[in-house]
Amino acid sequence: MIFYVLSLFPEMIKDAIKHSILKRAAEEGIIEVRCLNIREFAAGRHRQVDDAPYGGGAGMVLMPAPVFYACEYARKELGSDTPIYYLTPQGKPYNQRKAEELSKLKGMVLLCGHYEGIDQRALDAARVEEISLGDFILSGGELAALTVIDSVSRLIPGVLGKEESFQNDSFSDGLLEHPQYTRPQSFNGMDVPPELLSGHHRNIAKWRREQSLIKTAEVRPELLVGNLNKDDFKFLRERGLSVKGIITVLGNDQVGIIAKVCTFLSDRNINILDISQTIVQGYFNMMMIVDITNATQSFEELISSLKSLGEEIGMQIKLQHEDIFNSMHRV
Repeated sequence: MIFYVLSLFPEMIKDAIKHSILKRAAEEGIIEVRCLNIREFAAGRHRQVDDAPYGGGAGMVLMPAPVFYACEYARKELGSDTPIYYLTPQGKPYNQRKAEELSKLKGMVLLCGHYEGIDQRALDAARVEEISLGDFILSGGELAALTVIDSVSRLIPGVLGKEESFQNDSFSDGLLEHPQYTRPQSFNGMDVPPELLSGHHRNIAKWRREQSLIKTAEVRPELLVGNLNKDDFKFLRERGLSVKGIITVLGNDQVGIIAKVCTFLSDRNINILDISQTIVQGYFNMMMIVDITNATQSFEELISSLKSLGEEIGMQIKLQHEDIFNSMHRV
């Protein structure tokens, strides 16, 4: 796997990969990290790469030519069909599934922005895909690029010592990871759970799965949707844990709205807990509280499918996690 990083500060990347797992993977030839300074493609004696934004505003914007030509140079080395990923808060959320997808590539280009961003014409011309680590701002894309390199590299065979090292990580099975313990057996009056000392592999696996379920239900309940088996459902029900969502349906009144939405939910094993519906001057408004613990689709897939259903029947249909919905209305 070749990671080709385009940056104004390539030394940030070079210094970081000189340690730990990435260093060993590079030395063994499993991965290769190449860095290219975007400034090398700037014109003029001063190699200027940024300028003030059209329309005014604070900060500077990276000019299109240096970025575009750097992308073209990288593709000449790796191949014309090599994907380029621009690290930006405006991109699609990066997650474990995306990391698994990228780990199957032979190579990729990681484009690091800086200042207020990159001229859109360069991004369009270079046919980049935008990805985001989350809803926060970094000074540049270098730290984000390193995160992608690390998260993808550990999924490549041979990088980690044992395959289960990453198979049991958080998100690898859709859930958060269970708690970890090591020696000593007792610390400050706190003991290692007896299940882990039993030597019974099936009981240990069961305990770890249950702890993952509890942790995920408490911290990221939306991740439970679409990632559970029958034993998981039973375990969660016994402890009164479930994943609830709020569905809102808005638009002009017409025949069959409720029937179509209810059929959609039934087909995906979603239980309706409560429903409220009003019609004001021909405008339809419905809110449903649903239990999506046993849903056959993931939370993200349900959001997309409901949006598509809404477009099909001329309505606006949205799904939110109950906690998010409550937080918005508290604000």
